[in-house]
Amino acid sequence: MRSSLQQALLIVLLGLGLGVLFNAASPKGIPFITPPKAPLNPEELITLEQAKEVWQAGATFFLDARAPADFAAGHIANAFNLPADAFEEHWPRIAPMLSVDAPLVIYCDGEECELSHRLKDKLGQAGYRKVKILHNGWTLWHKAGLATQSGSGP
Repeated sequence: MRSSLQQALLIVLLGLGLGVLFNAASPKGIPFITPPKAPLNPEELITLEQAKEVWQAGATFFLDARAPADFAAGHIANAFNLPADAFEEHWPRIAPMLSVDAPLVIYCDGEECELSHRLKDKLGQAGYRKVKILHNGWTLWHKAGLATQSGSGP
């Protein structure tokens, strides 16, 4: 009985050790401690009122960072869908419409939504510098009764 217990404990410890080792070696490893959320940089944000003004002026591209199904269910009118989680797949369709000097407003949905921040980082790596985030954009825009549409196109 004692020998079986020792073997079981050894197997558990070996499994735990291998799991920790593989997690540490993996580029997509799970952090042991969740890193603190970076505070929102006010210079990266655009207010709802500012977003409404640039949308009405028509010289700013609005990019929805959410998944295509969420975009199709409802989005800011004339926005384009560029999902942060499938950037490489959708970027070739969007890139020809933009110049690196084009002003962009990116949004997702919800107070905790990180998709717009991830998309901003990816666009920054591609050389886009005039990018603003409308934090909690879809909810704010929709609740304000501003122009929306549904479907897969802008």
